[in-house]
Amino acid sequence: MARKDLSGVNDLSKLSAADINEISSVQGENFSRIKTNQIRNVFSTVNKIRAMQKKKSAYENLERELILMKPKLAYAAGRNRDVRPFKDFLASAIDGVVGAGESCKTEALNNFFALIESVVAYHKFYGGKE
Repeated sequence: MARKDLSGVNDLSKLSAADINEISSVQGENFSRIKTNQIRNVFSTVNKIRAMQKKKSAYENLERELILMKPKLAYAAGRNRDVRPFKDFLASAIDGVVGAGESCKTEALNNFFALIESVVAYHKFYGGKE
């Protein structure tokens, strides 16, 4: 049975493709009250981190950028209460990458990218605000 959220997930590398799909579907629908541009702004930051990974940046740099997404998310959540669940979800996902074992960091990071990309897709599917 696939997971529906990230509760109890300390290592994103442990998620299966089915887990990522189910979590993304549930959360994408939950976040449908959030404006598309707010979701896309976060996705843009995630894509910059993905580009760093492709350039073979040191994992410490990638981890730093992930962790520094948290204050940006807090700012967005402070401006709009509807963003708070999204902020909490992403903070859990970031913690799942940071908490991954040393041998699993790449897999955790790849699952993070897949998870966020899938949430954006399901957000659009479920009619996220324009």
